Amino acid sequence: MKKAIVIAMSAVVIMGSGAALAESKVNKSIILNKSINKGNTTVAIGKDNLASTGSVNIKDSKVNKSIILNKSINKGNTTVAIGKGNTASTGSVTVE
Repeated sequence: MKKAIVIAMSAVVIMGSGAALAESKVNKSIILNKSINKGNTTVAIGKDNLASTGSVNIKDSKVNKSIILNKSINKGNTTVAIGKGNTASTGSVTVE
């Protein structure tokens, strides 16, 4: 626990594959994505759609002095967003 506090105080942001930050302010936070994805299908069809599998998505948000941890294990899932403005997530953390 002391190690996590030291990292947070150093204002380190750690992101794994699949993490997305858009128009966000992230201060003194740890964002850790250790998702294991095997045999998954992720599809977004249409305008302004988002399909996420084991991802951390932050959009138009302010994250301050926080820890977001995603350790989901996803096997053989299908994540699909079809249409307009739809979102489909599997094992995801989304902050908007």
